[in-house]
Amino acid sequence: MLGNTLVLPQAGGDITLIKINQDGYSSEYLFRNTTDEYRAKIRHTTVKATDLYPAMDRHNFEVVHKTLAAGGVPEYYRKFYFVIEVQPGKSAIPLTDAVADLAIASSNAFLTSLQAWES
Repeated sequence: MLGNTLVLPQAGGDITLIKINQDGYSSEYLFRNTTDEYRAKIRHTTVKATDLYPAMDRHNFEVVHKTLAAGGVPEYYRKFYFVIEVQPGKSAIPLTDAVADLAIASSNAFLTSLQAWES
C-alpha cells in the first residue's frame, strides 16, 4: 500500500508528501512549500526479548511539521508519532484501530485533554 507518495488529510487541504529516501527498513517522505515543511519517516526494527516481554517487531511512524520563519514570526515545529510493537506473526491492528478510533470518536477531545496535561 505504501508507494512513492503519502497523503496527510488536513482541514485546509490534503498534504501530499513525496518519498525522498528508502533505506533498508525505513522510508522518508517530504513536502515543502514557501511556508511549511512536512517530513514523515517510517521505520521498522526488532526489539530483543527481555525478562518481561518476548521479542517484538517495532513499527514507527513520525511526522514533523515545520512552519518556516516569516517576517517577525519565528520558525516553529510540531511532531506526532506512534509506535506499534507486536510479537512476530501476530497482529496489533485491533488495538491500533481502537486507539485511533478513540481520538476520532471524541472529536479530538481526547487529544486536547492529552495536550492540556490531563491524565
